[in-house]
Amino acid sequence: MTDVERKKGINKGLIVSLVIVVIILAANFPAIQSSYNKYGVQKTKKESTIIKTLTTEEIRRLVSETYKLAEKYDERKTEWLRNEIRNGTDTVYSKESYMFDHPIYDSAKMKLLVIKYKFDRKTVEFISNTELIQVHSESGWEDY
Repeated sequence: MTDVERKKGINKGLIVSLVIVVIILAANFPAIQSSYNKYGVQKTKKESTIIKTLTTEEIRRLVSETYKLAEKYDERKTEWLRNEIRNGTDTVYSKESYMFDHPIYDSAKMKLLVIKYKFDRKTVEFISNTELIQVHSESGWEDY
């Protein structure tokens, strides 16, 4: 094998390697973009805790509204945000299920962890976690 043939082989190997790297990067670009977006938005994160009394129907509406909010972020680049909103919605949904399974209760006092992000020049606000504190029935309030 001559030096020219060896150099051509090395060049072909480099080109093939470069093509493979470009393909791998292109395939993972949405995930890379999502991570980059998440990193940038995390700097704007604000958390607050509120205590709110909600009827069973208001809890149901809250679940519906937050699921709809999550669907606004269904692109790969905002997948992390959609998942974070859905995880929070699941905690609200579990409280809705509890209220549904116990129809003697008509409302609940809940502790809500609210997250706010600045994203695409808008504020995205959603519930990240919920805790039932008290439930209400005809006999009054009782601790959960």
